[in-house]
Amino acid sequence: MRSLLALLAMLCALTLGAQGLEASHRAAMEALYGEANPWGADDPALFREYVAPLTTLGETPVDWLPVLRPIAQALTAGAKTPLEAAMRLNRGLWKRVDVVYSTKRDKPNQDPLHSMRIGMASCSGLSILLVDACRSVGIPARVVGCRWRNKPGNHTWVEVWSEGDWHPLGAFEDTPPDKLWFLADAADATDDDPRYAIYAARATPDAAGTIFYGWGVPAERVTARYARKATPAAEGVRVHIAAERDGARVAIPFTVEGKRYVTPGPLQDLNDYATLTLPPGSTFTIHMEGRTFTHRAEPNAIFVEQL
Repeated sequence: MRSLLALLAMLCALTLGAQGLEASHRAAMEALYGEANPWGADDPALFREYVAPLTTLGETPVDWLPVLRPIAQALTAGAKTPLEAAMRLNRGLWKRVDVVYSTKRDKPNQDPLHSMRIGMASCSGLSILLVDACRSVGIPARVVGCRWRNKPGNHTWVEVWSEGDWHPLGAFEDTPPDKLWFLADAADATDDDPRYAIYAARATPDAAGTIFYGWGVPAERVTARYARKATPAAEGVRVHIAAERDGARVAIPFTVEGKRYVTPGPLQDLNDYATLTLPPGSTFTIHMEGRTFTHRAEPNAIFVEQL
């Protein structure tokens, strides 16, 4: 959506400046949700940390409330819980704002209006946009992320507060919280090494002064929650499969030992793979588009087949 509202919001940001915009935004959020939040976020700390803030990962402050709130209200009408409302947003928001996943975005922590102007964002920008959409209708939401411990790269996702607990959602992924592709990898995170802990961004520092990895914004560590949430893998080692054609990812069905899988397509996160659990050190063969690829199953090996 390259809307007039987005343009007006940008002009507002330029007119008020960052500090004035922060104050104006907080006043608007307090007027909307400070006394009676339709989603039950009547805890002052929840409101202060995860509803009222204007920014999340140090992105440029912009007045996203008048742009996102009408869209979010329409998409969440009739939802019974904050989690149901957030899942509706995650299902319907992206077509409304005309934004897709792409690593060709300008920068990782794009503000939501920037993502809407260029029509693309990576996992961090998508997460910021979904968090702000949730907050625009009073749903407590935050950005969560980590560096992977046992494979290259990192990932950012969203948590929403609903019925007394935080629930993960992958921005731009219409997947229930317990079926998210990154949970098994998140279970490998550790608080023993801060580089590979899982962090949830917040507005003010926690008691330990924790900083979100790579961003320099206040956070808290939530590693233990994901160790509990992840489904234990079957005995064996995980290997990760993707496919490319002409340098771009493609969604392709394939089989291994008679079992059918599908590689992630171009709009899925680059850290997302078809993941198989196989006996350690075993040799396995991928059957894909009439071709075969044979590999050895080593822990967290990544194989990108060229078609």
